[in-house]
Amino acid sequence: MQNVEERRKYQRAFFDLDDHVTGIFSLLNNAGKAISTYILNIGMGGIYFTLNSDADLAIKKGDRLVLLQIKASFDLEFLLNIDAEVKWVLNPPMLEHIGVGCEFVNIPESSLDKIKSFVDSWNLKS
Repeated sequence: MQNVEERRKYQRAFFDLDDHVTGIFSLLNNAGKAISTYILNIGMGGIYFTLNSDADLAIKKGDRLVLLQIKASFDLEFLLNIDAEVKWVLNPPMLEHIGVGCEFVNIPESSLDKIKSFVDSWNLKS
């Protein structure tokens, strides 16, 4: 059986909570509502984040989000106002966090190039 890494089209940079990589997203179906998340991985195709399951939100597959900004101790400031579509949500009742996988939509080529450069350099350090 093929694992997830082998099926992915693009390489990703993986973070743990100690890396303190957070993202601010705006929910397009809930105007004015912004959420703060912990980003666990990012690549040219998309982003995976987690948030508390007790958050007053109903994120579901197909929702559109805007990644307003990423906060980190390293440079990811080039990722501002990027559209994304929720591809899957993991919300088992026994866990305190929801996992959300998103695909970037209509992302500028310059941002894709910067993500690729970042992922390449991050993975060289690991």
